[in-house]
Amino acid sequence: MDNQLILTYTTVALCLILITCMVVVFMLHYQKNTLLEQLRKKELELQREKKMLKIALEAQEAEHKKIARELHDSIGMMLMTLRISISNQDEGPLQELRNLVDETHESIKRISWNLMPATLDNFGVFQSIQEMCHRQVDNKGIQVKCHEIGKSHPLDKDQDIALYRMVQESIANAVRHSHAASIDVTFAWADTSLCVTIKDDGVGFDFPYQSNKVDGRHGLGLYNLENRANLLGGHVTFAKNNPTGSIVEIRIPISSHEPY
Repeated sequence: MDNQLILTYTTVALCLILITCMVVVFMLHYQKNTLLEQLRKKELELQREKKMLKIALEAQEAEHKKIARELHDSIGMMLMTLRISISNQDEGPLQELRNLVDETHESIKRISWNLMPATLDNFGVFQSIQEMCHRQVDNKGIQVKCHEIGKSHPLDKDQDIALYRMVQESIANAVRHSHAASIDVTFAWADTSLCVTIKDDGVGFDFPYQSNKVDGRHGLGLYNLENRANLLGGHVTFAKNNPTGSIVEIRIPISSHEPY
């Protein structure tokens, strides 16, 4: 009788243990599936945001190209025609008008070039940024140097445009806000990545981040830098230069990138 009772208790205990194990396994499986579903939804949301950002940036670049073309082909040609017309007139009061037309034409060309430089399609991003640096020296008197390290690799159109806009934004920020006397842009090529560094010797700024992250509250320009880098599978970091100024580092892959 005692043996039978022990056997019964043992069987019940084993059943309880088995049921408990099954419940634990079920809960773990349920939690795993729940987590996977949450990750899947988050990934879909990120893809949706990335797609919307891509559409917005493509529309912006298309508008830039359209405006640049209209400025060059329409207004630029009108100014050139006006300049030729008044060039045949006598000196005197018209000289001031000729000077104004020349200055306006140069401004139109500069704005058109900033919107969409012709060198970007013809010669690539590094040559375009070199030209941008030369123009900054001419316009602002700030020493802007651009050089590259390592063997360059061909980039696709998405990478060219995104990199150009990121460097353009970084230089513009330094020119407007840092009171810098010099800006240095470096392209450092590796086999599978490209690192672009923009350093200035200005007053710097307080970096609004933990882990070098920014959001829309910290300035649309910085936020756009990260968004463009993320679209290329890369990232942007911000740091203080020594002894003064700031450093913006843009790092992107150049072998595994898929056109966005």
